[in-house]
Amino acid sequence: MSNKREIVQSIIRGIRQDIEGYKQLKSMLKRQRDLMQRRDNHGLKYHNGHQTTLCEHLQQRAKLRSEGLISLGFAGDASGMAQLIAKLPAQASTQMKLLWENLLILVKESQRVNEANGKLLVGQQEVITNLLNRDVPQNIDYGAP
Repeated sequence: MSNKREIVQSIIRGIRQDIEGYKQLKSMLKRQRDLMQRRDNHGLKYHNGHQTTLCEHLQQRAKLRSEGLISLGFAGDASGMAQLIAKLPAQASTQMKLLWENLLILVKESQRVNEANGKLLVGQQEVITNLLNRDVPQNIDYGAP
């Protein structure tokens, strides 16, 4: 029984760590956007290395959480987490549900910021492409006469 308790405690610890990690990631994504807007390539290279490391840590903890859920007999995904939360005693269930919901909110917020960064990057690439191709004559083919 204590083994199951340890696994649940490990899952809770991982969720808490991920909440802090996603707060940090969200902040890093905003910093990344600032660096992109300033076209600070040197700063971006340094920054992106740290951001990638953080994402790898988040991914590893998610994998461990999934493995923990599976070892407890649940699916290794959000449905398994919901089942685990439902099986816990009331107080623990309430606490874990709040932590889990907080994590999900932070993940979605980070995804939105990342998508905005992606759009900014695409826009910058289009501007660069247009500038580089400005002097290239446009061959317009209207079809055979």
